[in-house]
Amino acid sequence: MSESEPGPESEAELLRHLFDRLGSEAEALERGVRDLRVASGVRPDAVRRHLEKRYDFTRPVPVDALLDDVVSMLRRWSVHVIHPRYFGLFNPSVRPVAVAADALVALFNPQLAAWSHAPAINEIERHVTRFCCRRLGLEVPTDDGPEPAGHFTAGGQEANHTALLAVLAHHFPEITELGVRGLDGQPVLYVSDQGHHSIEKATVAAGLGRDAMRTVATREDFRMDPGALAEQVARDRSAGLLPFLVVATAGSTATGSIDPLPGLAEVCRREGLWFHVDAAWGGSFLLSERLAPVLDGIARADSVTWDAHKGLSVPMGAGMILTRHPAALARAFRTHSGYMPPAETGAVDPYATTLQWSRRAIGLKVFMALAEAGASGYGDLLDHQAEMADLLRAKLAEAPWRIVNRTPLPLVCFTHERIERGEVGAGKVARRVNAAGRVWLSAVGLPGREPALRACVTSYKTGPEDVELLVAEVTRVLGS
Repeated sequence: MSESEPGPESEAELLRHLFDRLGSEAEALERGVRDLRVASGVRPDAVRRHLEKRYDFTRPVPVDALLDDVVSMLRRWSVHVIHPRYFGLFNPSVRPVAVAADALVALFNPQLAAWSHAPAINEIERHVTRFCCRRLGLEVPTDDGPEPAGHFTAGGQEANHTALLAVLAHHFPEITELGVRGLDGQPVLYVSDQGHHSIEKATVAAGLGRDAMRTVATREDFRMDPGALAEQVARDRSAGLLPFLVVATAGSTATGSIDPLPGLAEVCRREGLWFHVDAAWGGSFLLSERLAPVLDGIARADSVTWDAHKGLSVPMGAGMILTRHPAALARAFRTHSGYMPPAETGAVDPYATTLQWSRRAIGLKVFMALAEAGASGYGDLLDHQAEMADLLRAKLAEAPWRIVNRTPLPLVCFTHERIERGEVGAGKVARRVNAAGRVWLSAVGLPGREPALRACVTSYKTGPEDVELLVAEVTRVLGS
């Protein structure tokens, strides 16, 4: 060991010092988050100048000075999605125990590719995904049949991509050896105009091309029309195409809409199509006794995407792909290498059934958060968010604003007659509100309508005072 290299004792002391510092910073952030501007408005050139001036990587930076500066940058130059007045995309406040779990993962740095390298974490993740499968109703009801399968992903994009590859391997086994050139026609899949654009990216990445994705019209309530789906499938079959997959959405990003899952499941059963439900956000509401019934029909899915980092208040990213057809995953991703250790009897090596190879231990934070709060505790948190959205709807109606979406989930799209008349754009209102730094919300484009304002209650810490300030801010900006 050279003189410049720290020994075990000094590294242990440094770790302790860093964790003490991080503990102090975490406490300060938790106590003072409401005092922060929700968004900074900093320009790219300001951040770049700061980095170029301080960090040329030619000499070391003292660790305390480094930590001070990074914390300062994160405080000043972030949209604080953990803020109770962040009403934006599906990025929530995070549970403290889940933060601790991520720190443990960084400390132990387990390797999940082979079960034998990380037995504890692999079994912890399996335990969580089996719990989620039970909540979804994906259990296989036979004593000797295969158990449902699932694994963690970086997020919904990877989960949806994994589902698409698994479905292709299931419907067209020859594709794993020959690719699409081995097929007798063009495979096509179906998603609504409110479906997430990760489906489009996955379709391109799978080599099918955008023409393989059929966009099915939604009804006035932004939910896919099962009749329109059935008609499109019939037209495509008549044209010699190969329908194979329907992607329903349970909690769309734009409006929080939930597709009519029972009706779509029936179309899929009748037509022999795989039924995938993108419940990246909405899946978590299965833990709420109040809201779980709105996901009726999800138990008929062949596979489901569920992002714990959206609804379960854990750090990004923590997606899951869950399916009742484990053989499809094995068929899509099977491989063998001479350098990996042999599989343990009774265990599955993740590298052989997932798109990833080496990956972070994503599931520990979900395990610890579920264990600490319990399913019923999470249900209470999600119910609170729904109650705050109900309060927001009531306050907007008093202002007056007009609600333009209908969903039981805590996502509110709203507009005003001045916006509808074109006197002021929703995007301009959102930008001016966000620039003030007190709250954050977004504008959203909706089919056949003028853009509206969109506010999603993402934080379990959001209270009535935060909702009232949001309404006051949008009303102030509209009247100015």
